[in-house]
Amino acid sequence: MTDLGATRTRVEHSAAVLLVGTALVMAIVCGAIIVSGWFSGGMEDRAENVFYLGAVLEFVTIAVFAAAAFPGGRDDLRAIRRVTWLVRVGLVLFILSPALCIGAMIADYYG
Repeated sequence: MTDLGATRTRVEHSAAVLLVGTALVMAIVCGAIIVSGWFSGGMEDRAENVFYLGAVLEFVTIAVFAAAAFPGGRDDLRAIRRVTWLVRVGLVLFILSPALCIGAMIADYYG
């Protein structure tokens, strides 16, 4: 059996690193879009809706990782389960949200 305290520290540290990484990635992508002069208002309605869905999911991703990184409770096993579940959900959202944004931009360009 592993030490629950060490496992909890490891998963909470991983969640904090993912939070910082996700925020950094979003800042870089948003900055690049702003600097390029691109704006979603010029997109077709369907592509624009998909783009904004991806943007909202990215904000949700940051909120999920923030909830995972937030320390809480004395019960190590319960905290490990909570952080692990939130990190898994956050990783799925982290893959899905940029895929939607990039897919919408590509669909608008070729559509």
